[in-house]
This record gives sequence, structure tokens and C-alpha cells, in this order.
Amino acid sequence: MRGTIPERVGTPKILGRGPSASGNGGTSNAALPSVTMRLGPEHDQEIEDHPAASPELPDRGPQTMAELLAEAEREQPSLRPLRSGETVEGTVAGITGDDVLVDLAGRSAGVLSLREASTSLGDPLEVGDTVLALVVQPEGPQGHAVLSLRRARRARRWQEMAEKQKNGEVIAAPVVEANRGGVVVDLGVRGFVPLSQLASLGALDRPTEGQGVPQAVRALVGTDLSLKVIEVDPKRNRLILSEKAATQELRRQRKARAAAQLHVGDVLDGTVTHVTGFGLFVDVGIADGLVHRSEITWDKGVNPMTIHHVGDSVRVAVTAIDPERERISLSIKQLADDPWARVGSEKEFAEGGTYDAEITRLMAFGAFARIGEGLEGLIHVSELAPHRVAEPGDVVRVGEHVRVKIVGIEADRRRLSLSIRQADGENSRTPNV
Repeated sequence: MRGTIPERVGTPKILGRGPSASGNGGTSNAALPSVTMRLGPEHDQEIEDHPAASPELPDRGPQTMAELLAEAEREQPSLRPLRSGETVEGTVAGITGDDVLVDLAGRSAGVLSLREASTSLGDPLEVGDTVLALVVQPEGPQGHAVLSLRRARRARRWQEMAEKQKNGEVIAAPVVEANRGGVVVDLGVRGFVPLSQLASLGALDRPTEGQGVPQAVRALVGTDLSLKVIEVDPKRNRLILSEKAATQELRRQRKARAAAQLHVGDVLDGTVTHVTGFGLFVDVGIADGLVHRSEITWDKGVNPMTIHHVGDSVRVAVTAIDPERERISLSIKQLADDPWARVGSEKEFAEGGTYDAEITRLMAFGAFARIGEGLEGLIHVSELAPHRVAEPGDVVRVGEHVRVKIVGIEADRRRLSLSIRQADGENSRTPNV
């Protein structure tokens, strides 16, 4: 009787199904569709106490050939073939005639024109120099990639312009050409500044058909302009810039710096840079601010354009600073004496006194008259004459000098009520003009 070998607890045992597929009695994987490893119970606790050192990777499923190639290219870029239009870095390996052989570090070698390279770089190439070139053709007639330094430089410039547009950077560029639509600037690529975006020329209409380039535009050739990039389109070879946007940005930066340095109450000397219907823009050195028309003079209803002009020197006081809106408010009149300090009982202009006045404005309900600097009062239509007046213009005219009596004072509202009718026959209390 043949003895049997008892199964030893803890000894691994391979269990399989099916006959051997091997001709020499071996065990084939195909004949063993499943394999089970059985361990003894004394190993169960050991497995629980010592789990796998590394976590299981998530099952991403089978990868496609394209995914496998993309992963290989990421891990080893030299495996990826060259593509037309991409920028590559290489080392000059040799120079023969006009051909410069470039080693692309394990990828297909490239060749570029020595003449083009010398023009682009300014200095002659030598073996061992590192170059950055653009792939014109992945494979040329001789099997080498055709490269271009000039196109690479141009591609970099377009990329730089796109970054400057994104960052809102102000750049300087020389004007190389002028035409009826604007000026052309050189930034490594040609850019265009339309007439509507030229701040240094002020308001300038586009010339009509048949007219030449305006002299003011031609005078910009050879000068440098501060510009901001407002449109970048390499495919259309379109680069649009703006001097106005750059001027606004520089003004904003100046105001931001000034807001941190100036204080309300500071008195500064400045120069009028713009005159508008709503006030004056004054450059005080570190920034420019606005003097509202109500802060130019104590006189009311005065047009700023009749008092100040561009280039005038003025002294101003800082009245408000708004860092968030980047605005600086200035005043001229606050540096002058308040004329209402002269109004009241026992003062130069008192109720009941009679004074010389000048008619400044006519309204349907009466006329305004100026009795002193910054002091203007209303002569109601009923106080223009002893008789009934239908229209103020029937008895007085703007600029006419008349005698008036102060019949009412509202100091809190800064209002004076005047009368011509009640001033008849009275003498002036004090000379006031």
C-alpha cells in the first residue's frame, strides 16, 4: 500500500484545473485559467498586521495608443517628432557655406541660413553657440529640419506683445512711418497707432480723400511714444496700440502715488493743462487734479474758459483725495479771502446800505447784480423800477452799472436781496468798487 503525504499546514499549494498543455509534461499558463495561493491560518494575523505598503492604483481602464504616445512624449520629449511652427533650442554643430547645422539634443538635426542668422543676431554664429529657432519644415530635402532664427524672434515678439496687452504694460516705441490713418511704430514687429488713439496731437480729424498726411502727424516720425497694446492678432499680422490709453495709465499711476504723498490742506503751485466747461485740470508736479468751476472763484456763473488758459500758473489747495477713484480735488478760491466775511451789520456790506453794482445776468424773475468780488445778489423784478416791469430786459442790461440797496441778507444760504427801486435818491454808504 502506497502511503499518502499529508497536507502540511502553512505550505503554499498551487491548485489548477485541466490537463497539461505542454508536450513535455510542463504546466502551461493557458491550462491554468486561475491560480489560488492558500496559506495557513497562522499567516492570517500577519497579513492583517502588515497591510500592503503602497495603496492600490485606481483602475483607469485600458489606454488608447494616442494616450500611450502622449504619455511617452511627456516623459521623454525627444521622442516627439518636430512640428511646423514650434520653437526649439539647439546647439550649433557645424557651419558649411551658408548652412548652419543645429543639434537638437536627440531629435532630428536642423539646418538654418547663416546669412539670415547673422542679420537677425547681428553677430556671426560659431560652433557651440546655443540658438532658439522656429521650425519651418519638420523635414527638408536632405532630411534635416529647416529652421529660422528670424521667424523665431518674430514669434517671440508677438508673444511678448500678447503678454504686455494682458498685463496692461506701458511701453515706448519709435515712430518709423506716418500715413493719413495714423503712425507706424517698430517693436520688433510693426505696430499701428490710429489717429483716434494719438493723445499728443489732441483732437485731429482723419484727412478726407485726396488730402495728404497732416503735418502734425508727419512731425511724429523719429520720436518715441508711450503706448499700450490694445489688440494682438499674429495670424492677421495686426498689432494696434494706443497713446491715449498709455497716457491714462500713466496719469492713474501718478495719481496713485500722489494720493499716498498729498494731504488735504496742502498748498501747491501748478500749471493749467486743460480748460473745460466744468473746470480746470492742473498739473501740480506729482499728479494732476481738477479745480471744479465752483472752486475757481467766489464769483458765481463764471465760465472757466474766460478766466484761465492752458499754460497759466496757479496756486491751488488740496481739498479732497479719493484713492479708490484716483481723484484729486483742488481749489483756487479757498486761498482767497471769503467775501462773505465783509457782509453783515457793522461791516462793509450791511442791510440797508446802498452800493454801486453791475448787472451780471438777466432772468425771467429779475436780474443778478455784483456789488463786490464774490458778492452777487438778486434784484427781483418787482424791485427793478418804481413802475411795473414786464421783462427785466426792458429796464436793465448785462454790464450796466446801477445803484442798489441791500434789502435782505441770508448769511447761512449766502443770499443777498437787492433793490434798485428803493435805492433811488439815496447816497452810497461806502465806496465799494
